[in-house]
Amino acid sequence: MKLELLDAYNIRARLSASILLLAPIAITLFFLFEEVRSFATSSIVLFVLLAFTNYVPTLQRRINSKKASSVNYSAEMLSIKDSTFDAISKERYYKKLASLDDQYGLFLTPSESEAFHVCCESAVRYLRSRTRENNLVQEENINFGFCRNLLANKPIGIIICLICSSFVGGYSICKYGALPEIPSLNYLAFTADLFIFFFWIFGINTNVSKLAAKRYAEALIMAIDTIEPKQ
Repeated sequence: MKLELLDAYNIRARLSASILLLAPIAITLFFLFEEVRSFATSSIVLFVLLAFTNYVPTLQRRINSKKASSVNYSAEMLSIKDSTFDAISKERYYKKLASLDDQYGLFLTPSESEAFHVCCESAVRYLRSRTRENNLVQEENINFGFCRNLLANKPIGIIICLICSSFVGGYSICKYGALPEIPSLNYLAFTADLFIFFFWIFGINTNVSKLAAKRYAEALIMAIDTIEPKQ
C-alpha cells in the first residue's frame, strides 16, 4: 500500500485534530488585529500555525505513552466469551483465520487459555496489515484515530481556549473600555473561543473514543470474510 504524506488518515485523523487544537489562536489573531487579516501577514500566521500542527502528533504520542495501554477490543471480540458476534459468525471467522495462516491453528480449538488470547492478539495485527484497502475498515480507523487524537489534545485544547478567551476579554476591555464600544468581531472571537472550549469539555470524552474504538474493532473482525489467502 502506497502511503502519502497527506493521505485520508493524516488529513482527517491527525491534521484536522491539530487544526482544531490551534483554531482559537487563529480566531483570536484574525478577529482582533486588522493588520493580521492582510494577505501577506495572514499567510505567514497560517504557515506558522500549520508548522505547529506537525508537532502535535508527536505531542499526542508522548501523552498517550504515559497513559495505560488501550484495550484491544478486536482481540476481545475474537475471544470465546465475548458476545459481540453470534456463535455461528464467530465459528466462521475462526475457520477463515485458521485457513489463512497455519500459525492460527488454535482457532480450530478455541479456549480461554492464555495461548489462545495471544493468538487472538496476533490475528488482530495480521488483520490490520491485510485490511488496509478495505473502505469500511479505513473509515472506522480514521474516525477512531480522530477521536483518540482529540482526547489526547483535550487538556491542551482547554488551556489554549482559556488563554485565548481571557486575552480577548482583557484586551477588549483595556483598549475600548465600555462594553458598547467593543467591536462585534471581538465579541465573535470571544464567543468562538468559548464554543470550542465547551466542545472540549462536553464533546470529547473517553466514552466517545471507546465507541469509535469498538466500531473500528467490529469492522476489522467483519473484514475477515473479505480476506483472500495469499498466493
